[in-house]
Amino acid sequence: MLLLLAELQAHSTARDEVKSVLEKLVISTQEEPGNIFYALHQQQAQPDIFMVYELYRDQAACDTHLQSAPLKAALQCMETLLAQPPKITFGDMLAHTSWPVAA
Repeated sequence: MLLLLAELQAHSTARDEVKSVLEKLVISTQEEPGNIFYALHQQQAQPDIFMVYELYRDQAACDTHLQSAPLKAALQCMETLLAQPPKITFGDMLAHTSWPVAA
Protein backbone atom coordinates (compact mmCIF):
# COMPACT_ATOMS: atom_id res chain seq x y z
CA MET A 1 0.00 0.00 0.00
CA LEU A 2 1.02 3.56 -0.67
CA LEU A 3 0.58 6.51 1.68
CA LEU A 4 0.15 10.04 0.43
CA LEU A 5 0.26 12.62 3.21
CA ALA A 6 -0.65 16.16 2.15
CA GLU A 7 -0.30 19.24 4.32
CA LEU A 8 -2.06 22.40 3.23
CA GLN A 9 -1.84 25.77 4.96
CA ALA A 10 -4.75 28.12 4.35
CA HIS A 11 -4.62 31.86 4.66
CA SER A 12 -6.39 32.59 7.97
CA THR A 13 -9.18 34.41 6.15
CA ALA A 14 -9.73 31.41 3.84
CA ARG A 15 -9.67 28.61 6.44
CA ASP A 16 -13.38 27.77 6.21
CA GLU A 17 -13.36 27.82 2.41
CA VAL A 18 -10.33 25.50 2.23
CA LYS A 19 -11.98 23.17 4.74
CA SER A 20 -15.13 23.04 2.60
CA VAL A 21 -13.18 22.26 -0.59
CA LEU A 22 -11.27 19.49 1.17
CA GLU A 23 -14.42 17.98 2.69
CA LYS A 24 -15.93 17.72 -0.79
CA LEU A 25 -12.75 16.06 -2.03
CA VAL A 26 -13.11 13.38 0.65
CA ILE A 27 -16.53 12.50 -0.74
CA SER A 28 -15.38 12.26 -4.36
CA THR A 29 -12.22 10.30 -3.52
CA GLN A 30 -14.10 7.54 -1.68
CA GLU A 31 -15.54 6.53 -5.07
CA GLU A 32 -12.10 5.85 -6.56
CA PRO A 33 -11.55 2.08 -6.84
CA GLY A 34 -7.92 2.11 -5.69
CA ASN A 35 -8.51 4.31 -2.64
CA ILE A 36 -8.39 2.39 0.63
CA PHE A 37 -8.65 5.23 3.14
CA TYR A 38 -8.86 9.01 2.93
CA ALA A 39 -9.05 11.23 6.01
CA LEU A 40 -9.01 14.98 6.51
CA HIS A 41 -7.51 16.42 9.70
CA GLN A 42 -7.10 19.95 11.04
CA GLN A 43 -4.18 20.80 13.29
CA GLN A 44 -5.24 21.67 16.82
CA ALA A 45 -2.38 24.07 17.53
CA GLN A 46 -2.50 25.73 14.08
CA PRO A 47 -6.04 25.47 12.68
CA ASP A 48 -5.00 27.02 9.35
CA ILE A 49 -3.13 23.78 8.61
CA PHE A 50 -4.98 20.79 7.17
CA MET A 51 -3.57 17.30 6.74
CA VAL A 52 -4.96 14.72 4.35
CA TYR A 53 -4.02 11.10 5.06
CA GLU A 54 -4.53 8.95 1.97
CA LEU A 55 -3.95 5.22 1.44
CA TYR A 56 -3.96 3.68 -2.03
CA ARG A 57 -3.79 0.08 -3.20
CA ASP A 58 -0.68 0.85 -5.28
CA GLN A 59 1.15 3.56 -7.21
CA ALA A 60 -1.21 3.28 -10.18
CA ALA A 61 -4.24 3.98 -7.95
CA CYS A 62 -2.48 7.00 -6.45
CA ASP A 63 -1.52 8.26 -9.91
CA THR A 64 -5.16 7.94 -11.00
CA HIS A 65 -6.19 10.08 -8.02
CA LEU A 66 -3.52 12.68 -8.76
CA GLN A 67 -4.86 13.01 -12.31
CA SER A 68 -8.55 13.01 -11.32
CA ALA A 69 -10.82 15.88 -12.31
CA PRO A 70 -12.08 16.46 -8.72
CA LEU A 71 -8.54 16.82 -7.37
CA LYS A 72 -7.46 19.13 -10.18
CA ALA A 73 -10.56 21.27 -9.64
CA ALA A 74 -9.96 21.42 -5.87
CA LEU A 75 -6.34 22.45 -6.31
CA GLN A 76 -7.29 25.11 -8.82
CA CYS A 77 -9.99 26.43 -6.49
CA MET A 78 -7.57 26.60 -3.56
CA GLU A 79 -4.69 28.15 -5.49
CA THR A 80 -5.24 31.64 -4.06
CA LEU A 81 -6.59 30.36 -0.71
CA LEU A 82 -3.37 28.65 0.39
CA ALA A 83 -0.46 30.44 2.05
CA GLN A 84 2.01 28.13 0.27
CA PRO A 85 1.95 25.16 -2.09
CA PRO A 86 0.80 21.86 -0.53
CA LYS A 87 3.53 19.71 1.02
CA ILE A 88 3.26 16.15 -0.25
CA THR A 89 4.97 13.12 1.30
CA PHE A 90 4.81 9.55 -0.04
CA GLY A 91 5.45 6.43 2.02
CA ASP A 92 5.37 2.67 1.68
CA MET A 93 3.46 0.82 4.40
CA LEU A 94 5.62 -1.47 6.50
CA ALA A 95 3.19 -2.50 9.26
CA HIS A 96 -0.21 -1.53 10.64
CA THR A 97 -2.79 -2.24 13.30
CA SER A 98 -6.47 -2.70 12.47
CA TRP A 99 -7.94 -0.28 9.94
CA PRO A 100 -9.19 3.08 11.19
CA VAL A 101 -12.92 3.56 11.53
CA ALA A 102 -14.89 6.68 10.70
CA ALA A 103 -15.37 9.11 13.55
